[in-house]
Amino acid sequence: MAKTTMRCIRSSVKSNITLNEGTVMAASITHEHETTRAPAHRHKLARCPVAGTQTGQSMENPRYARASATPKTEVPRVVVIGGGWAGYAVAESLSTNNTPSRAVEIILLDASKGGGGGLAGGYRDSKARPFEAGIHGFWREYRNTFDVMESIEGVDIDAVLSGYTPSVLYSKNGRVALAPVLGSDQNEDRDAFEIDVPQFPQDFWNEDKIRRLIASNLPPPLDLPILAQFDEKSITASTCGNPARLRPIDLLSGLGLLGAWADFEQESPSSWKNYDSQPASLLFEKAGITSKLFEELVSPLLHVLPMCPAYDCSAAACLSCFHVFALQSKGAFDVRWCRGSIGEKIFDPWRHQLEQRGVKFRSGTKVACIKKNSSDQEEASSGHTLRRYNLQLDLMEGDSGDSIIKCDAVVLAVGAVAAGKLASSSPALSSLPSTTNFDQLRGVTCVAVRLFLKPHQIVSENLSGGCYNKTQLPPEMANAMKDSPVAVCGAGIGRISELNETGFCIYDLQRMHDEFNVDFYTNNGVARDDQMAVLEVDFYRADSFVDWDDDKIVQLSLKAISAALNTVCIDTHDIIDSKVLRARKAVSHFAPSSALLSPGTKLEKGMYIAGDWVDRTGHASWSTEKSVVTARQAASALSRDFGLKHSSCQVVPAAKDTPQLSALRRSARVLRAVSPPETLPPSPWVLAKQLMSGMKEP
Repeated sequence: MAKTTMRCIRSSVKSNITLNEGTVMAASITHEHETTRAPAHRHKLARCPVAGTQTGQSMENPRYARASATPKTEVPRVVVIGGGWAGYAVAESLSTNNTPSRAVEIILLDASKGGGGGLAGGYRDSKARPFEAGIHGFWREYRNTFDVMESIEGVDIDAVLSGYTPSVLYSKNGRVALAPVLGSDQNEDRDAFEIDVPQFPQDFWNEDKIRRLIASNLPPPLDLPILAQFDEKSITASTCGNPARLRPIDLLSGLGLLGAWADFEQESPSSWKNYDSQPASLLFEKAGITSKLFEELVSPLLHVLPMCPAYDCSAAACLSCFHVFALQSKGAFDVRWCRGSIGEKIFDPWRHQLEQRGVKFRSGTKVACIKKNSSDQEEASSGHTLRRYNLQLDLMEGDSGDSIIKCDAVVLAVGAVAAGKLASSSPALSSLPSTTNFDQLRGVTCVAVRLFLKPHQIVSENLSGGCYNKTQLPPEMANAMKDSPVAVCGAGIGRISELNETGFCIYDLQRMHDEFNVDFYTNNGVARDDQMAVLEVDFYRADSFVDWDDDKIVQLSLKAISAALNTVCIDTHDIIDSKVLRARKAVSHFAPSSALLSPGTKLEKGMYIAGDWVDRTGHASWSTEKSVVTARQAASALSRDFGLKHSSCQVVPAAKDTPQLSALRRSARVLRAVSPPETLPPSPWVLAKQLMSGMKEP
């Protein structure tokens, strides 16, 4: 999507190589009151040299030296393509070699003219109003993401991010549940709750304490339905003569996923092979999930996490996504939000830090082709030596015209569709076995709509779940979002045809971003006419309307908000300003069999790749976290190949399985060995019945 306007900060450290000036953009891509603060430091790693690195190549061949008998060390030149989390994380890992002396030359190319951040980026318009390509959350298990943020000078995580925030889930039938903050910052390694044990008999009828006692003895995700605060109309009441939308039997049917959940091992290639070719719809069918549970709970989550319907989502991707975002630990679904633009609060200081280490940024630069450098022509490197580079990149730089860069290594840090397009035009990529089917990679189209609204004369207060507890949205809407500033909405909301397969999220930014909060207006004397309530609506899988004009998309967003929250539609006359940002096929689409197309982080020596779609069978992570993890893995491989001894690229391991899950996995391995299912395993009780009756799965 669009990127953030980046302040052009010149580094005081100058490179001896001259580069054309430009500005960047990458066609890459991919939730005070009831919030829980998180410690800034969780899984900090020592900045240590890369294990197994080799020494740098010496300049012993006279053809690579100037008229000097003294050999000089060749400084490798690395080009990183992509200005999002993956690209910056690669540069971060490698640039630690440049302190105190320069050991590697790093050039980061970003197709965006605005600045860094990839999908997370944005910009300010001529009125200094900020716009972003969607709001992006930081989940509790983003261990490597938090680790790299802690390494950025000038970034205080607790000042940049909110506390952990609850979210409210909506289906096409209305509000379903409030997902509370489940994790605890204390005794994290125990992976357990600190709870008040009910005191009998006085607490015998205290439903909340009883539920927490039961949940504390269950492994994730079984604790989530117990602790989630389901809406009364969805679970206990009958409305308009219709039965409750979710019955106890519906919730219990979720246990049918235990077989597949225990059988699928996130970091096992064989598990991915068994599950990736099958659609998630088959997974839920074999698990015996009731249609009501699927419609009310499972489907909405599919449309906002992997961002696709069950039939078009790999069963492996579904299990992996749910594992990372909800199942792998208590509180895995807990999420923090940036208190402003991610580009300004994270990527601006990050870029400054990288520039101080000698990283060169070229903005507004697109790569047309990557090829092997067949020329014997020598050129000056930053070390004042003459040398021959192995790779050549043909660039398109807009008004600056076309140019080339020669280098020793390239790291692709772009989205799957962008990588596929580049591979098709690049002999150096298309000749590699692992890129043969890159053209089959698909992307999800997203649309972000930001609405600046006239403030309502009544300020709603004492709202829960955000950084701030006040909003100037219409009171009816403020009340509908009183439990959280984040509404997570499944597909089919309001029977709007364009939303049949489109999920979306609604954000009240007055309760999330510092610059929009009501008290900021008051404390800084902002005139009433200059105050605004701010809503954001982010749509996922928005192919059916991405090509509409802005006004029509704004109208659709107003209808979607009204339908989801069951409130009066906002009048267009109350809109002061709006902005629609589009990202066509920009987010990774994890369709059935897509993992077979995902390469490892090293394509060959000198060619590496990172992103949330890369190395699916590796580290158990998704989205931003997967981008950072694969960036560190790619940097590690590059460092070994080129003898960079001081790269900071150690990966923080994902959360270990809980004892309960470990026990279930052992049982699943035994059952698979005794009677391996031909496709996906059925629910545990169906499998047990088959085993006892001697039946084999059809």
